Amino acid sequence: MAYLPKNIVEKNIKVRIRSDKNGKPHTDYEAYLGVDPFTHRPARLTRTDRNDLLNALRNFYQRHQSGGDAAARLSAAEAIDAKNALDALAAAQMKMTLFDAVSAYIGGQAAQGACPEKRADEAFDEFFTAKPDGADKHKTKATTGKWVASLGGKRLCDIAAKEVAAYLERNYGGKKPKTYNSHLLYIKTFLNWCCKDERAYLAKNPISSMKFKPEPWEEPEYMKPADVERLFRLLEARKEDRPELLAYAIVNFFCGCRAVEIQRMASDPDAAKINIEGETVRIAKAKGYQQGKRPRAFPIHSTALAWMKSFDFLAALSKVTEVTQKEVYELARKNGVPMFQNCGRHTFITYHVAAYNDPAKTTAMVGTSEKMRADNYCGLAQKKDGEAYFAILPSANNGQIEKAEVVAEKAEKVA
Repeated sequence: MAYLPKNIVEKNIKVRIRSDKNGKPHTDYEAYLGVDPFTHRPARLTRTDRNDLLNALRNFYQRHQSGGDAAARLSAAEAIDAKNALDALAAAQMKMTLFDAVSAYIGGQAAQGACPEKRADEAFDEFFTAKPDGADKHKTKATTGKWVASLGGKRLCDIAAKEVAAYLERNYGGKKPKTYNSHLLYIKTFLNWCCKDERAYLAKNPISSMKFKPEPWEEPEYMKPADVERLFRLLEARKEDRPELLAYAIVNFFCGCRAVEIQRMASDPDAAKINIEGETVRIAKAKGYQQGKRPRAFPIHSTALAWMKSFDFLAALSKVTEVTQKEVYELARKNGVPMFQNCGRHTFITYHVAAYNDPAKTTAMVGTSEKMRADNYCGLAQKKDGEAYFAILPSANNGQIEKAEVVAEKAEKVA
């Protein structure tokens, strides 16, 4: 993926309200350009005035049209500066490219770093605060935050790849490669943030070349219908004092929404619209929306609808926080119900494919790719399992539709 068309970029300009170090608010206008084809990172332009941003976009796309991706990376001032640098090399009769000259400089004095006194914990506080609400802040704290806490006030410039590798191996070397790689990825992301030009806390990410462990293929996990029903009976019994636990589970297990999407639903009224009367869900801020991921919409499944109508669902959903998922898991495990990370979404996709044999519809509902769906969810469960899953209804509906284990037992006898 490269840069987006100019008209799409202008149409999706965002207004950001930020505060300076004195707490005084100011407005920024931000345009997401797409992905830089050279760095493979999101490219954005930000200005404090909308007209200034539109002018900057016009200049950017003029350069892009005349010189392609490479020319678009340079501002007019940078292009002049590059020419002056080449003239200086020629005048000194030095037969080297501008890249060679910059590389030599970086390998010399500049490699000492632009901010040698910056501590890792100070930088992490800035990094964490800058993350938008509803993002993966809980996961960031549990991964990078835990590693930073282990450093004990160490300076960023004193961090060595060998020490990071020892930390990861000591804490996660005995766990699944996916767990090890997740912690490595989050730490890398933080250190890359420290290297950005606008901060320059580090001249170079010390673990940029650290390798991820190979992840062997494993049979995807999903819960049994009987275990899911046990979970929902537990949550149903707590809906008076902790209704948000049940609300979270409904959207997770019977709509297939991601944990981060559910958190946004609760904290951001523009993140999603659940219309119970109209029986539809629209996820406006899905995973990756900040990188241009489009919204998705789908009809509410009859099972999810029955649960939503069994109590004040929308009020309960507004109480969901970043720790609600953890609390659901803890309640389940305390009562002997086996659960694992992201099991609600995985279980929904598995049984929706099994019950209705319409993979394209399932993919559209949950916002995953066809490849991801085909690699991880098809053929895992039988149709009778899917039917049993979607027969899990509120207690008041038990007389209308049989319980999950009864449906599964009858289907087994027919088979």
